[in-house]
Amino acid sequence: MDLTQVQLLLVEARSAATELYDIQRPMLVSPGTLHRLAQSLIDLTTACEGLQRWGLGLLVQATRPQEHHDVH
Repeated sequence: MDLTQVQLLLVEARSAATELYDIQRPMLVSPGTLHRLAQSLIDLTTACEGLQRWGLGLLVQATRPQEHHDVH
């Protein structure tokens, strides 16, 4: 997953959350709407997990001793 896809997921998640947050009265929600919201949350969570693994991998790599090769 690239940065553009992650940014799109974040925009979609924020948009959905804002719409839900702004609701002032009772409303009917279709199963399709809930399914799309759930899928957005799953996609965003999956992306965040991938970014966390990537970041942890960088941290582990940074803590390993670096090999120095003498060039003569």
